Amino acid sequence: MGKKLNEFELEELNDFLMSGKTPEETMDLEMIDGLFTAITIGPEAVSEDEWLNQIFAGAVPEFESEAEASQILDLLRRHADTVAQAFSIRARERVSEEPLYYPLILEDEGVDEKWQESLGAYWASGFRAGMLLREEAWQTALDEDEAFFDTIAKILMLELGHHPENEEDQLSIKGRETRLAELPWLIEDILYFWLEAKVGKVETVVHEEPKVGRNDPCPCGSGKKFKKCHGA
Repeated sequence: MGKKLNEFELEELNDFLMSGKTPEETMDLEMIDGLFTAITIGPEAVSEDEWLNQIFAGAVPEFESEAEASQILDLLRRHADTVAQAFSIRARERVSEEPLYYPLILEDEGVDEKWQESLGAYWASGFRAGMLLREEAWQTALDEDEAFFDTIAKILMLELGHHPENEEDQLSIKGRETRLAELPWLIEDILYFWLEAKVGKVETVVHEEPKVGRNDPCPCGSGKKFKKCHGA
C-alpha cells in the first residue's frame, strides 16, 4: 500500500496532467479523484488499463523518460490506493462521526473570478466518467431505485448546474457549497447501496446532516478552514 500523496506530490501530478505532454482532454486531479471514487464504490471492479485510458482520453502521454512515466504512474496508483483504502472494510469498521473520505475539490480563486459557480463540477464530471465505465450496472440501478437516482442526481447537479431531469431546478452558489458539504455522505450512501446489492443489508452510521461547513475549522486540527484543507 502506497503512502497518501502529499501537497507537493499532488501539485506535481496535476502540473503534469495539465502540461503540453498530455492530450488536451486529459483529466485534471479533481476529475481523477471523482473517477477513482466512482470505480472504488461502484458495482464492479475496473482495471488499471481502463482507468488510465479514461484519464488520458485513450492516448499515451509524451513522457520525457521512463523515469518520468514511472513516477507519474506511481503517483496515480498511490492516489487510487488512497481512495480505495478510505472505503475499505477496515475503514468502514472504524466508529467515527467523520466521513470515510473528503473528496479532492480544487479551487481556482486566482484563476477564474467565477470559480464559485463551478466548484465541484470537475469532480462530478470525473465521477460520471467512472459510472460510464460500468454504465449498464449503474443505469439499471438508476432505473429501478428512485432513492438511488435522487442521490446520483444530487452529485450530477454539481456538473450540470441543474437537476439532470429538470433544468429549472438550478444549483445556486450557496446551494453548491451546501451540496459539497453533503458530498462525503452522498458518496457513502452510494457505497452502501452497492454493498447491499452485493452482500445484503449493511449496517451504516447514520449522519443527520453535514458536520463541517466549508468555512468552519477543518476537523483534522490544522487550524485552517475546512475548504482550504481537507475540503480543498
